[in-house]
Amino acid sequence: MAIPLATTGTASFDQIAIVTGVVGLVYLALAVLLWRERTGRVTLVGRFADTIGRLDGVPRWAALTPYLHAVSLLACAFGVWWDIAIHIDRGRDTGPFGTAAHYPIFFGILGVIISGVLPIALAGKPLPARTIKLTRGWRIPCSAALVTVCGTFALVGFPLDDVWHRLFGEDVTLWGPTHLLMIGGVVFSIFARLLAIAEVEQLVGPNKRRLFQEIVSVGALLIAWDLFSTEFNYGVPQFPLVLQPILIVFGAALGFTILRARRGPGTTFAALAVYLIIRGGIAWAVAEPLGQIVGHFPLLIVEAVLVELVAFAFGNKNRFRLGAVAGGLIGTVGVVAEYAWSQVWMPIAWPSSMLPSALGYGLIVGVGAGLVGAWLATRYAEVAGEERAVGIKHIRPVAVRRTHQLGAVGLVAVVATVFFCVPRSAGPGVSGVVSLERVATGAEPTAYVTITMSPADAADGARWFEALAWQGGGLVYQPMEKVADGTYRSAGAVPMYGKWKSMVRLHQGQRDMVAAWVYAPEDAAIEKPAVQVSNGQTVEFVNEQQILRREEKTDVPRWMWNAGYALLAVVGLLEIIGIAWLVGRGARGGRARAAHLATGEREREIA
Repeated sequence: MAIPLATTGTASFDQIAIVTGVVGLVYLALAVLLWRERTGRVTLVGRFADTIGRLDGVPRWAALTPYLHAVSLLACAFGVWWDIAIHIDRGRDTGPFGTAAHYPIFFGILGVIISGVLPIALAGKPLPARTIKLTRGWRIPCSAALVTVCGTFALVGFPLDDVWHRLFGEDVTLWGPTHLLMIGGVVFSIFARLLAIAEVEQLVGPNKRRLFQEIVSVGALLIAWDLFSTEFNYGVPQFPLVLQPILIVFGAALGFTILRARRGPGTTFAALAVYLIIRGGIAWAVAEPLGQIVGHFPLLIVEAVLVELVAFAFGNKNRFRLGAVAGGLIGTVGVVAEYAWSQVWMPIAWPSSMLPSALGYGLIVGVGAGLVGAWLATRYAEVAGEERAVGIKHIRPVAVRRTHQLGAVGLVAVVATVFFCVPRSAGPGVSGVVSLERVATGAEPTAYVTITMSPADAADGARWFEALAWQGGGLVYQPMEKVADGTYRSAGAVPMYGKWKSMVRLHQGQRDMVAAWVYAPEDAAIEKPAVQVSNGQTVEFVNEQQILRREEKTDVPRWMWNAGYALLAVVGLLEIIGIAWLVGRGARGGRARAAHLATGEREREIA
């Protein structure tokens, strides 16, 4: 008998109409606000911005966005972790708003866009030294343009996600192109928030409130970056395990370097506290009140300590040395620390056999991310009014072109390493004879899974070898334990009823990932038959993606998949170019303003 399942996740007409109507109303309201503010008419938003600006001591265009952006980021992060937990527990949904978790994501993305449009509407003197000219009398801060662009890319991911599902079926992975488009747009908007803080500092100088906002922004960057590791943190990764330490190193070295390269002792620990409190709070909220699975996360404590120690030893005047040394230590010592943490709390403990490659890639990514963080910290400092970056040997200011070269080298090193480690393979020729030891019978049977591998050494040194069941109302993860040469038994029983999908997964070497079915229900919506392995049956291990992503269509030409990821790469490149150009533009203005002020000061001294 077919088990009633959800539809394939594409939007119905009423959902499309609702989304279009909501977005249309928001854009209409923003258009009215823009028109009234630019024609000199009084608005409630403008009055509110004036009030907050007076209290905070900032221009009206910078008054509201810090708070709205922070709330929007929190909504997006909470919604994504909740949504992924729901998909792991229950499987696919019934459309863009088939689960409640999609609402905070959707409205959070709208909030990011609004936080970019508000300073565009409220823009007026004083403005940073470098702005973007829209009309003869209308100039806007570079940060406002960047937030708006990033938020727009994220919002476009919603309709594109529905189109993607119609073309390719449901891709039950965080790393699908449209999912990365939405998440990436929100994450990149944090760099615009840091730019906005520097622009305000250029105009009114530094104070503790802006330092607190910067600390919170870097903490938000650490939290948002952890989104890319969510499948690893939940225990259902669909890409090679070595990517988890690489992503951890990337986020920690980048975020901590951006902050500590500009600010004083202890600020790294403050950002770490923001990360741990909010990230831990989201994990608790999803697991306890909402009743979903627990989302684990890296601690990053050792990484923060390493950055503080390097800054204590060398200072933070030479930002690129700080970034390179701290990043290198994070990629080595930090990886060892997170390896130990994975043995304690992570769903998949990192095997010791992975350490050599994790340390090698971690060193490259850590140094690269540290250089990128140093480049951003240098540009933000120049936006805020610093004259020039200090040189490697503390002899003379570093040429701006030289800092660009160092930042570019770091970015290329990181991106190249990540892209090298992402590809998966599925070597043929692995099979096994399955034995099932029944624990519960009747309507809800469960069983220990024992499998005798062929060849016998197929699972030796595996990065993971596990029995996994998901999407039946929870997640069951049972490592396969060796009981004899070539024979393994699951550490616990797995369900074999209802909507559960039970399998045995094997990750060999750096990138070879295969799996074999144990049980799956009939799924009439996608025309998939039931799977029920019996005692003594020989199962073939196939490409893991065929099992984990059962809903995906198999008759779609490969070039269409490649085109989808190529489009994502183009959008990602555009966002990176946008960040580099707008942050660099703001930095040029800050340097020019600082040089002008320095010239004026010297003239006054001479007079």
